[in-house]
Amino acid sequence: MSVLQIDEIDLGPALQAIVKEAAAEEAKKIATDFIEEYKKKLDAPRAMNYTQAAKYLDTSYNTLTKKLIRKGYIKVVLIDGYERITREEADRFLRENSK
Repeated sequence: MSVLQIDEIDLGPALQAIVKEAAAEEAKKIATDFIEEYKKKLDAPRAMNYTQAAKYLDTSYNTLTKKLIRKGYIKVVLIDGYERITREEADRFLRENSK
């Protein structure tokens, strides 16, 4: 996120109102986008199959299976004989590998 810092600037009242309104609209859009993404995360099952986990992590199935799981970046659990990735494990991976 970039930061704009202005120590002193003289804007007329009309221009100040326009700037405030534009900033409020942008903040509202960012907040709405964040909330929608968060809702999608909450809808994910607690233990996901590989297809669900790839979608949750916003990566391809092949990247998930051939790079992330095989190389040990993401751990799988065995549930009733099926390999699953827990939502907690996916979140851990995202936290540790975010920029």
